[in-house]
Amino acid sequence: MKKPYEVDEKNYKRFDQKNTVFSRVQWDKTLSVYGKWITTNREDIINSKKPGYSRIEFAMSDAGWMLHDNFHYAFTWTGAKPDQSWKMEKYEPEDWKEFTNQLKKVAKFFGAAKVGVTKVDERWLYSGVDLPKGADIAIVMLVEMEKDGIATSPSMISSAVTAKAYSKMAFILTCVGEFIRNLGYRAIQCGNDTALSIPLAIDAGLGALGRNGLLVTKEYGPRVRICKIFTDMPLVCDEPDYEFIEFLSNFCSNCLKCAQACEKEAISFEKGTFCKPFSISNNPGVKKFYIDPEKCFEFWVENGNDCSNCIAACPFSRIGKKISAEEFWNKIDL
Repeated sequence: MKKPYEVDEKNYKRFDQKNTVFSRVQWDKTLSVYGKWITTNREDIINSKKPGYSRIEFAMSDAGWMLHDNFHYAFTWTGAKPDQSWKMEKYEPEDWKEFTNQLKKVAKFFGAAKVGVTKVDERWLYSGVDLPKGADIAIVMLVEMEKDGIATSPSMISSAVTAKAYSKMAFILTCVGEFIRNLGYRAIQCGNDTALSIPLAIDAGLGALGRNGLLVTKEYGPRVRICKIFTDMPLVCDEPDYEFIEFLSNFCSNCLKCAQACEKEAISFEKGTFCKPFSISNNPGVKKFYIDPEKCFEFWVENGNDCSNCIAACPFSRIGKKISAEEFWNKIDL
């Protein structure tokens, strides 16, 4: 039986979400950026007058997060209460495979770039998380991030593109989740929470794991954000794209463009995949390219926001070349 990745079952454990670098800044005093956040240096960065880091661009980046951060229905396990009796009865299609395709079309209608379905592998759930009985199917959806904005990385324009993708994610989750509940089934809507998104996306046939530690897709490269809905709908599952997984593993072993683009050398230059983690923010036991999340987040703090250098540099992103903030703004027609 083919497998999309090698897991050392003796050493692998479900990941504790408190060990993400974003959580560790709150409790781990050994961390170089303990007690800091991406907003720490913003006033100094704005006052530096650096192109792509003006107050306007910081304002745009923060504005992009508003729906993601403030709409509670986006990441709910229950949703709105059914207001009509027909929503409470389970919909039973004649052909579940045909309906699965219909559901994917609904997700694309609401803004998903790609959609895949997989049986839930409990290894990817965060430790301490238990899904409701029967909610063993994951619908994994990708949101594309636009080339031109990502091409300005690490400017605040690229951060605004990321923020907008997360708010699009919130909209898509809300609508697709409620669509499922309107048909009488459970929908547990998740962004980065509840479970590891990348292995679920790989299981759902949406791509493969790249050197930069991100999901890489055929169509968009790593220019995507991932969200998922767990459900008890008996949907027809997709298969991992084994051919692309093998191809990308070989490609990433020789291509070093994302590693070269990282300003903190947080991405390995090793030729082959390996199993050695850098810190507790990595989850050991899987053969893959590990990135150093501590170095990565150190740059985020220095930069005043997130960074997409490794995404922009990936050949599968099809960006071509870096562009300036001025070039980005000139591309927008009024």
